[in-house]
Amino acid sequence: MKIGIMTFWWSDNNYGQLLQCYALQQYLREQGHEPFLIKYDPRNDYLPVSLLKKALKVFNPEKLKNYIIHKLKISRNTERQNHQREFDSFRKNYIHQSEKIYLSYSELKENPPEADCYIVGSDQVWNFYEHSLNRCKNLLHAYFLDFGSSSTKRISYSASWGKNKISKKFIKEITPLLKKFDYVSVREESGLNICRKCGFPNAEFRCDPTLLLSSDHYRKFYQPEEQYNNPRKYVFVYRLSNPCNFDIKAIKRWAKEKNLEIVYVTANGLQDEYEKLYPTIPQWLSLIDHAEYVITNSFHCCVFSLLFGKRLGVVPLVKPWDGMNTRIDSLFGLFHIEPRWFMGNFDIIEKSSNLSSLQIPEFKIEAVLQAKN
Repeated sequence: MKIGIMTFWWSDNNYGQLLQCYALQQYLREQGHEPFLIKYDPRNDYLPVSLLKKALKVFNPEKLKNYIIHKLKISRNTERQNHQREFDSFRKNYIHQSEKIYLSYSELKENPPEADCYIVGSDQVWNFYEHSLNRCKNLLHAYFLDFGSSSTKRISYSASWGKNKISKKFIKEITPLLKKFDYVSVREESGLNICRKCGFPNAEFRCDPTLLLSSDHYRKFYQPEEQYNNPRKYVFVYRLSNPCNFDIKAIKRWAKEKNLEIVYVTANGLQDEYEKLYPTIPQWLSLIDHAEYVITNSFHCCVFSLLFGKRLGVVPLVKPWDGMNTRIDSLFGLFHIEPRWFMGNFDIIEKSSNLSSLQIPEFKIEAVLQAKN
């Protein structure tokens, strides 16, 4: 079956984004399918903000602060220019891609990719809600697969809403789109209730696609020459730019007491004054695998830490991003372990995880299509 996948793929420093994109393709290839990435780039597909709304933003301190932070992230590209992590090489070598890059939803409508089935997911492909409905309508219709032939099957695999609830306006817009799906699954159990409100009561909870492959599969990515040389024991600290109470100084004090080095990596444009590394994707996996401890605010770093059996602390996100913490809660539930929320309590990360009970249900396209709503 020829399968076109709509997901995130363009990052040059977010490791989880590329690995989840790779994992779903690889899993489908092993089943004999022909998956490919639909290279839809939504970053310039937002509808413009009116002058009135721009003016109102100036008088809203919180929105103004978020706008300034966003612009600073875009302008601070020195780190990306000076420290290439070879993500383009990973895409080229491991991810099958459409020849065409779709720069807008209208291009998807006018010249849709040919496929027997479209899959949207995983990652936060259904998280639009920091914007107004009018501003993100193109993205919403694209990621709810509102293009192509009506005969093409439509599936979501482990799509994330990134929220516990959405507004009535979004529900009204999404409901007729979701009803066209043949099968729906979401990455967080909390997302099942949103699906019900959008008229799809038979949605299922499915794990992130990175969990469809074994830890040994990922270990094949890195050879000894691709690892960083770390003669001493270390704690791996991986931090995304999402807001959280991440106290690097406290982690440094704790690591010093335990005679551990710190290996520090950031992504999503986060920059600070601390020394850090800029690993490739194989090196990033190796750094997690060989760490004594991992401290992170990243969902996918948490996934690979658990796959590799690491002692782990996860820093929760704070408002307005705290709804994204549900994805970690679902992950802890999937692994049948006590939550590893790290809020300065270093004892929590001393606990090892018994992963012997982890059983990932198979995802067979032919089988799930029988679950059509």
